[in-house]
Amino acid sequence: METRVKLQNDQFTTEINLLGAELTFFGKKTEANILWAKQTEHWNRVAPNLFPIVGRLVNDSYTFNGKSYPLTQHGFARDRMFEVAEQTENSVRLRLVSDTESMHIYPFSFVFDVCYSLSESGLTISYETQNTGKGVMYYSVGGHPAFHLKEPLENYYLEFDSDIQLEREELAGSYFSGETSYYGVSTHLNLSSELFENDAFVMKGPDFNSVSLKHSSGETIVQMQCDSWTAIGFWTKKDAPFLCIEPWWGWADHSDASGKLEEKAGIRSLNPGESELLEYELKI
Repeated sequence: METRVKLQNDQFTTEINLLGAELTFFGKKTEANILWAKQTEHWNRVAPNLFPIVGRLVNDSYTFNGKSYPLTQHGFARDRMFEVAEQTENSVRLRLVSDTESMHIYPFSFVFDVCYSLSESGLTISYETQNTGKGVMYYSVGGHPAFHLKEPLENYYLEFDSDIQLEREELAGSYFSGETSYYGVSTHLNLSSELFENDAFVMKGPDFNSVSLKHSSGETIVQMQCDSWTAIGFWTKKDAPFLCIEPWWGWADHSDASGKLEEKAGIRSLNPGESELLEYELKI
């Protein structure tokens, strides 16, 4: 069984692993992969898709309708095999459907599609979630792509499409403490290892639609565009040759979270029969 899907058009080439519907290659046809080449000594993933939660739950569990369920960080979709629902030369829809295994840890009937579509400008990644059950469904979703850095992190910066309030949500371990740190107003954020000493740099309610990873020379490595994200995370590991730019619709628990899924900060909901489409675009 083929476990990878390849897409191409006149400009770009991509490759996606059916395990987790994970993007593993994206580049111009004549150039190299802009994603990092997975090295397990740093991190054993490339661009996981996060569903049905983003981040970590207090005690890696939650309650719903009075029952407790275990659910590990970022959910289970990234470790499940997806099926090809539709495919053309330059697009693919990959599907995960709820089953007996998923219902033990997430008691909702769903269809979760991850779609990749190449255009002349870049690659659009879409998440389409459908509630196929009889009650309200609660969920979060997000992306976690890691981009290759050829040089030390300090040689790169982030550029936003406008002057923004650079306010970081502080973490206490894996959970948000409720405190923030303020870095001023700017279109730029210079990258350094110090920024990530306390894990990810997370911004909630981002008031921008575009962020670019750029080299100090001014070269753009990648631009991410999104008009609907409710949070964004930037993350790397010490001395690792990558930076993750993570579009999120949801986020990790606060340290004082009640544990009830329907009360979780940032959670989304779908009524029976409803679906929601959320997407972002990568440009190079």
